[in-house]
Amino acid sequence: MLLVHFFPIIWGVMISFRDLDIFTISNWTKAPFVGLDNFRWAFSFDQQEGQNFLRSLYNIVLYGGITISLGYVIALAVAILLNQKFFGRTTVRGLVLLPYIMPDSVAYSVWRFIFQSRIGIVNQYLISLGLLKEPVVWLVGPRAMTAVIIASIWKGWSLGCLLLLAALQSVPREIKDAALSDGATPWQVFRYVTFPFLKPVSKIYILLSIIWNFHAFNQFKAMLGSSPGYYAEVPSTLILREAFQNFHFGLGAAMSMGLVVLTVVIAVVYARLFQPGKTIEE
Repeated sequence: MLLVHFFPIIWGVMISFRDLDIFTISNWTKAPFVGLDNFRWAFSFDQQEGQNFLRSLYNIVLYGGITISLGYVIALAVAILLNQKFFGRTTVRGLVLLPYIMPDSVAYSVWRFIFQSRIGIVNQYLISLGLLKEPVVWLVGPRAMTAVIIASIWKGWSLGCLLLLAALQSVPREIKDAALSDGATPWQVFRYVTFPFLKPVSKIYILLSIIWNFHAFNQFKAMLGSSPGYYAEVPSTLILREAFQNFHFGLGAAMSMGLVVLTVVIAVVYARLFQPGKTIEE
């Protein structure tokens, strides 16, 4: 277990301080020791590699912020609906799982087809509504990030929905009935009675989503290919290209360490601010 989890991290740290390339990969000890030069390149506005990496960090923060926020709102809304009594509720609850259990390669390949410029459903539908006069390109340029965000929200909201639904079912009915009998509105009941029971699950789910989304790769690779472009390049795809296409293994490792540190910092700040482990009584 230690070998599987910690060896890649230790290896990445070691090679991030060396100018490791295709000529020295077979014997990394012969690669020149460059100290913090790789990190300076990765975070420098004066170097093209640094500009690309900093832009990819901006893109992943934008992607993660929108995906997590909208995904949570959708998950909460659907969970509230599924907590009501209606015919076929059990079947609908089962169908909610489909996006989550579908393999990433299948799900995002389908979404890539949906966003195709000429035969994609999105363009055809928007043209039929009169919102577009001609097909637009979704998977290249400024719209590429929008396409990936939509696909990612669809893929990820169902897990949050199931977690929130389980939390909703733990809310004592007697407390809600007492609040309603005292004159509270449905919104007040949700805000002051129901939502406090959802906070622990919500905080843990958002924390995990931060970690997952900051390391997003499959959706960008499947939908946009190996070169997502300026507007949709994220650290994972950039690191892959730098390390395994340009053979800048040391620089790629430095970028990886930078991404890990950024993720840990954001996760720790979030955990400190919102204290996911805190109970309702506390």
